[in-house]
Amino acid sequence: MKQVIILLFLLCFGWVQSNPVQAQNQSIRLGLKASPNIAWMAPETKNYSYDGTSGGATIGLVTDFYFAKNYAFSTGFNFSFLNGKLSYSDLYIQDPDTIPVQMNRKYKFVYLDIPYMIKLQTNTFGKFSFFGQIGFSTGFRISAKARDELIPDSGGATVNENNNITFSTSLIRQAVIFGAGFEFHLDENTRIFLGVNYSNSLNNVLTGHNAASGFNEKAQLNFVELNLGVLF
Repeated sequence: MKQVIILLFLLCFGWVQSNPVQAQNQSIRLGLKASPNIAWMAPETKNYSYDGTSGGATIGLVTDFYFAKNYAFSTGFNFSFLNGKLSYSDLYIQDPDTIPVQMNRKYKFVYLDIPYMIKLQTNTFGKFSFFGQIGFSTGFRISAKARDELIPDSGGATVNENNNITFSTSLIRQAVIFGAGFEFHLDENTRIFLGVNYSNSLNNVLTGHNAASGFNEKAQLNFVELNLGVLF
């Protein structure tokens, strides 16, 4: 993955170096976006089950560096609130007892995401232009919490807890991004954009282990977001 990222940067830098006059004539656009998202966990640990999707949101800054008329390097930073759910067998330790339980856990992550993508855009049709983008993102975990529902195997009372699981999660989330959408040109400088991004995790986001089985926890965190924003 690192080799691909480096190659994308080198291609962009090489183009600008070989076309300095044209590159200087292109624009840099800044903007803001707000994106509702739907995220889910894809477990890789034995006996861990996907337990549905959860809604979240992303807010952030968008920066498009146009190195040709219809081609840009798109980056910025986002605060991403991503949620996911897993179900698995575990042990609930309540001194002096250790109780086998069914754990239904809802994860609540907050990341600072930095995307780096190549954006391909069409010419303007009336006041509309269309784009596709592909690239990567690096997310730095700010916090990780869990809402746990523990159902005893013996049939006792269900226990609900809120836990800080920051130290049982990976600091970094690497992902590949695919996206598409359109821009509505309000005037020469201002555009409203609407699009969809799919972010597929490239690494495990969990670092804990299961008390019942002893297995290390492994899962990917993926999401789809609807992007709505403005560029200036």
